[in-house]
Amino acid sequence: MDRYPSLQLVKYSYESAVAWCQEHGWTDLFIEQYQYWAFPPGGAMPLPLPAEGLQFIELPVALSAQQRRLQMLALAIALMTTGLSGWLQSLFPLVVGFSCCTLLMAAQEP
Repeated sequence: MDRYPSLQLVKYSYESAVAWCQEHGWTDLFIEQYQYWAFPPGGAMPLPLPAEGLQFIELPVALSAQQRRLQMLALAIALMTTGLSGWLQSLFPLVVGFSCCTLLMAAQEP
């Protein structure tokens, strides 16, 4: 049994679950108890979709040009504040850098 069942919904997209079901003959996909459930081929009772099957069909997500720029900026800020923190022997630059990187990553969310 999955110790953290809610992680399945976070990790796999609904589109991936639909594609997996179509490929393997599962029908009537629905979400219950933080898991994807469907009827297996020839089955009369729904079962949770196997996570092992879903991980192979997960589609890669391509980053847009703006997202790549934001990630490069976050990396530059992280490296600069790490060096500055060592040079000044203070943790304050790391706190500022972490805050900036967090805001940049949050800006990428839809």
